[in-house]
Amino acid sequence: MDINRMILIGIIITFIYYLFIALFTILFRLSGLTKSKARFQVISMFTNSGYTTDEAELITNHRLRRRLASFTMLFGFLLNIAVISVLVNVILTLGQAESADIWKFLGVVGAFFILLVLISKIKAIDQLMQRIAKAIAVKFLYGKNINVIEVLDHYKENSIAEISVKYVPEILEGKTLNQSPIKNEFGIQILAIQRGKDVKAQVGGDDVVKKGDLVVAYGKIRNIRRVFMQEKITQDEDKISE
Repeated sequence: MDINRMILIGIIITFIYYLFIALFTILFRLSGLTKSKARFQVISMFTNSGYTTDEAELITNHRLRRRLASFTMLFGFLLNIAVISVLVNVILTLGQAESADIWKFLGVVGAFFILLVLISKIKAIDQLMQRIAKAIAVKFLYGKNINVIEVLDHYKENSIAEISVKYVPEILEGKTLNQSPIKNEFGIQILAIQRGKDVKAQVGGDDVVKKGDLVVAYGKIRNIRRVFMQEKITQDEDKISE
């Protein structure tokens, strides 16, 4: 096997690894984890390196994340087997190659990895990956009529979350925000509502949440999940839901 084919194989392996890590990171973000925690969990499961007890509880005490973790570890196991078998052939080939070819292989594959990281920083690419992951999540994990919640950031006990409204929860259906208990009972503030291409950044008490809206909310993530996913959260989940 020549060096050019080895470079191609190295690029393909790097791309597949990066794609799966990015995809599963977004899926874990949709379960309520921040981007940094989601990426750490995914890399830990893909590499079988393990994680701390507190971090593990974020997965083990959450029903959806346990399901996601099972898929992640399964894909990681199968991918690692394929990668190891390919790498053995690569190492054997590089062992017989000249030093210049070895440096060429490392340089090209390394440059490709850096290029992937830089491309992922582009907002349009990141948004495309999120749309793909959300589509997969809705189809295989959540269901067509489940509101998908993505945590954008945490502020101590509260979070900013983006909700794709596939159905309007009972406490919001046919009611203005003032008429619903979303603020007084659950402590949730609606910051913005996107309806189609129109974005309302100054939401008032007379506004109504409708099916198909993209809603940005501020409050405790467990309460946001209770309202928009009508999810019953166990005591353990309630303690560490963020």
